[in-house]
Amino acid sequence: MRWLCRLITPPGGIVLDPFMGSGSTGKAAVLEGFSFIGIEQDAEYFEIARRRIGHAQEQLTLALDTSQVLVTSTVDNS
Repeated sequence: MRWLCRLITPPGGIVLDPFMGSGSTGKAAVLEGFSFIGIEQDAEYFEIARRRIGHAQEQLTLALDTSQVLVTSTVDNS
């Protein structure tokens, strides 16, 4: 799905999913750096999608937050 988002969405574009379901397209869009609009009529599926997409956003934020990265070296220079 990430590949499909990259294939059809221009840089800086918005991915629209009018039948969001569990949020797979939204998760892929977020992980690829696109904005996302999802529509879902079933409240249970909407909540599942909201959690999945939110988790993907959190993971992306953690990956990009360099203050959370610890760099160490195992090279012995003696």
